[in-house]
Amino acid sequence: MAGSIEVRIGGRGSVRDGVATQNAGERAHCDLCEEVTDAVASTGAKGEGPFACKTCLRRRLEAMTVGTYLLREPGDAGLPWGKVSG
Repeated sequence: MAGSIEVRIGGRGSVRDGVATQNAGERAHCDLCEEVTDAVASTGAKGEGPFACKTCLRRRLEAMTVGTYLLREPGDAGLPWGKVSG
């Protein structure tokens, strides 16, 4: 899996390919929910937008987990998130 990821930290700057660029005017705007947040990450293969916040990325990862569970192989009774201990 090749490619770049750019992370923008609001009020601080950005990081791309491990190189930090300080910029006090940096905005962390999520292109998915249209909110200004503390941090966003690029979703394009080359480090370009759209940019997504942690909440939007988390919701999509959870949706993939649920989708995998709902479309699991017949006879597979396991949970998608592994063993629950308590």
